[in-house]
Amino acid sequence: MSGALRILARTRDGIVAEVEIASPRVDPSAVFIGRTPEEAAALAGRLFSLCPMAQSTATRAATGLPPQDNETLALLCERLAEMLRASLLDWPGATPAPEDIAALREILPLLRRLPDEASTAAAEALRAALSRLGLGVEQGVFAREKAEAQADESAMNLRARRADFLTPDDDLAVIEALWAHKTFSRAPALLGRRVETGLAARRNLAQGALAARIAAREAEMIETAAAIEILLQGGSAPKDLVARGFGFAAVESARGRLYHACRLDACRRISDYRIVAPTEWNFHPDGPFARLAVGANIGAGAQAKRRVERLAFVFDPCIKAEAEITELAHA
Repeated sequence: MSGALRILARTRDGIVAEVEIASPRVDPSAVFIGRTPEEAAALAGRLFSLCPMAQSTATRAATGLPPQDNETLALLCERLAEMLRASLLDWPGATPAPEDIAALREILPLLRRLPDEASTAAAEALRAALSRLGLGVEQGVFAREKAEAQADESAMNLRARRADFLTPDDDLAVIEALWAHKTFSRAPALLGRRVETGLAARRNLAQGALAARIAAREAEMIETAAAIEILLQGGSAPKDLVARGFGFAAVESARGRLYHACRLDACRRISDYRIVAPTEWNFHPDGPFARLAVGANIGAGAQAKRRVERLAFVFDPCIKAEAEITELAHA
């Protein structure tokens, strides 16, 4: 289940005055009703095209099933795969070079296999493939994206804003609100807060809009690859990817903190189910993206469209955004 975010930016003299966001998300929670935890977990892995491992893990944890073997490794592999795929294929800009596409086509199947074929040889193969892609070097596709982001950020004159990040300390408040309000998942907010989740929250990136976020994304990909290699070599795993509670779970997916909440009946079948996706926090109608976009000097035409889409890109590494720009008439 996926689709493109539709972003309508209304401008005056090239400066964004209003932003309207239409999310493609359809709440799939109802399909879990009446199913056993095992059935729901298997279904989640097939139902979601974005971060299916994170969704399946959240379903298992929320319904009380034990962790799967190599769960952490699988989540890290999925995070790296999603961020690499989006960085090469979804960044609004030049078409990736054929050699970069070839490297990506080698890396993605390797990351899918790694949880079941964990070995030092697999770690070496991953390291070599990432090196060919140019991750962490001062040239190639990632360096080009950082340069383009820096140029756009300078031109857009983005306003400073106070960062407010979703953290594990918010988990219980999120679950409480999720059960209290059926519509909470469509436009989540905590006590008037408009929090952000994802890479910026994980790295406490309070400053910077475009260029700093692109640089932070590359740094996180490098760190994730290193964590995968440590696991493949028998080292210890990060311990903060999955939070389990009584009837709920929070999973730190590639695009941010993903919440599932579940209630079981006396026969241990699901009687109610709720999900809050990371995208809904970041692209709340009055959320972090909208608040940063309003006031931005995006210009006009294709340049304006690209700048809005790049700004959306750094808020979510998995979902594609399509912008439409309209100029408002002066009063």
